[in-house]
Amino acid sequence: MILFKHFAAQSRLAAVEPCCLVKRLAAQVFGATALAVVIGGFSANTVSAQTVSPEQGIEEQDTRTSEVEQTLRASRIAIESMNDPNCPDTVTYADILTNPDDVQLNICYALYQVNVTGDVRGAAATLERVLLIAPDAANVRLLYAMVLFRLDNMDEAEGEFRTVSRLQLDEETRAFVDDYLDRIEKRRRKLKQSATISVGSYYDTNRNSAPQSEELLAVGTRSPISINSDRPNGILGFLTILGYDVTYDPGFQNQHEIFGGADLYADTLTEQAGSQDVHSMSLDAGVRLRYPGITVSPRVFMSNMRLGWTKFYQSEGIELRVDHKHKFDGTDWPLLDTWALVSQQNEGYHNTPDYQSLTLRKGKKFDAKLGFGMLVHPNHYLSAVGHYQFKSAAADPANNGARIYSYQYHNVELSHTWLLENSRFLLTNLLVGSRRYQSADAFIVGAQNVRRLEQPVRLRMTYGMPLADLVNFDASKRPSGNMDELLADLLKDTTISFTGEHTYQRSNITNYQYRSSRAQFLLTKRLDF
Repeated sequence: MILFKHFAAQSRLAAVEPCCLVKRLAAQVFGATALAVVIGGFSANTVSAQTVSPEQGIEEQDTRTSEVEQTLRASRIAIESMNDPNCPDTVTYADILTNPDDVQLNICYALYQVNVTGDVRGAAATLERVLLIAPDAANVRLLYAMVLFRLDNMDEAEGEFRTVSRLQLDEETRAFVDDYLDRIEKRRRKLKQSATISVGSYYDTNRNSAPQSEELLAVGTRSPISINSDRPNGILGFLTILGYDVTYDPGFQNQHEIFGGADLYADTLTEQAGSQDVHSMSLDAGVRLRYPGITVSPRVFMSNMRLGWTKFYQSEGIELRVDHKHKFDGTDWPLLDTWALVSQQNEGYHNTPDYQSLTLRKGKKFDAKLGFGMLVHPNHYLSAVGHYQFKSAAADPANNGARIYSYQYHNVELSHTWLLENSRFLLTNLLVGSRRYQSADAFIVGAQNVRRLEQPVRLRMTYGMPLADLVNFDASKRPSGNMDELLADLLKDTTISFTGEHTYQRSNITNYQYRSSRAQFLLTKRLDF
């Protein structure tokens, strides 16, 4: 009994403080989704008490007392290290080998693996070692559960989350743990479905890509644009986007899965009597074949697009994508995400009342992409994608059989994802490209035989945040009434984003040189079922 009281007193000393560190780790390990979850503190009674049988000998009791005191001390160090790590900039495995039982050093190494190298599997092993020394460090156990979840080890992750859930937790942490237990239940389903609903509006200063010079070249002669609607004009539009995704796990050991999806898109303008409204539908289906170190994803896709409710575009194609995470042996560099993609599609165009030469654009299109990405900092992800595209369009009988819409296109796209505090994010994207057409269009350049060259540059920035933050609704608290419950359901997994974009396309033909700027906001709600 004396030992029990001693243990309870030590437990109060080992209480976990409110831990903003675990919030950051959730973002670092799990990305923007986990940023929406806020972890508060654990209560003071998070360390389970143990008693010693009175029938045990004095010597055994002294030994057990010493063991408990060592465990309590290790747990207290672990908790303090998590709350205020004060770690060196670099921690290596060689440092661990010099002192494998140093709890603070092991925690620093786990944080280094998660934050710097991105070695989540290695962090799991490190945290497991810490918990062997300090089993009562509840915040370490919670981080360990999150890492196991990230590694798709659902059975062990559930066990760790349930161990934490049996403790006295504050409201925020309880909601966090319950959310992950719910995710594990959904992850185990063979059939997983999700839907997204997005609505928003935008203003575009030059949606129809009218020439910056406000002049048109025809048969080699430049002249001012006579129709006002063909000049650069700002216009307001409304967006509605519906998406549906489904995956099915057939039960293979490597977690191969079948996937598919459908998207509906509507861009409705406030002017031009609907003649430039765009409506589209796209479908795709494929499989993800997961092997050690590599994922192969073949898929088929199709799309259909209408301009002013008149059908003008359709395509069908196939694609093969390969993903690989590369680890730089012998270094502490983060994992390098690499992927390659090739696709081919048949594009069909139909003439509309306003555009009578669209059928000349039909033909085959081939794409090849190579991408790289790296988590260079816990909150910063950089990626680069190189893209090659070749289009073989139809011959124009009225233009001596020239394939005026056949081209080769190259571009490089650089992206930066910045995870900010409180589930906010900033996406920055820069695209630079060059498109050269195969044949000159005599109806535009006349006898000059100038082949069209376009060099687009686009800069885009998107800032997003949970809608609950904007309306100052605390989604981590349990609803206290029907209205609160309804509002919580509405705001859950709902994001608001604001986008600014500027495009400049340089061309050797004035008809295709233009500028445009765009401002947009979008509300997106995600539903998993």
